[in-house]
Amino acid sequence: MLLKDYIKKERAEPMKLCLKEIMKRITLLEQLKNEVLSNERIRLSTTYATGEEKIPVDYSFSDTRKTVTELDEAIRFLKHKLHYANATVEVAEFGMTLGECIIYMAQLNNEKFNLELMARREQKSRRTVQGGVVEWTELNYDLAECAEAVKKITETVMQLQLVIDRTNLTYEIEDLFAEAEKKNITILR
Repeated sequence: MLLKDYIKKERAEPMKLCLKEIMKRITLLEQLKNEVLSNERIRLSTTYATGEEKIPVDYSFSDTRKTVTELDEAIRFLKHKLHYANATVEVAEFGMTLGECIIYMAQLNNEKFNLELMARREQKSRRTVQGGVVEWTELNYDLAECAEAVKKITETVMQLQLVIDRTNLTYEIEDLFAEAEKKNITILR
């Protein structure tokens, strides 16, 4: 089955898409590719007993390869558009590109994870070691300061997530379908 057979052209598509719509289409194309490959695994061979008639299967190696190639081209095209936008769209609230904001959020989440572990510790603890000796462990940082840092990071991550979400919903790429058509790339309509 060819890609054109999977695509329904029921309504006219807008000439532009927001980044979130592009992400959704990438997901749909990847799901469609997985479906095509799954169908191929089911239909790529036929088993029958001696004396039985071989049941014909609707499978074409070349058509499947063509469909997978078309899907890969569409996925690559859309991912490139998304990555380009991430690298160039400025997020004024943070003075960074969208991509930098995504990286920054991941860095902050890692920092938050580490600080949360530190914030759960006791300021001073003791344990008895071999021979009955009491050993003390005292933190070299203030737990309250650490907890405050976690709170600040949590607020920043929340603000980052909001501006990333807003940008993904409001920034639109113009003439996406026309450009894809010029390159002979079929994207879900």
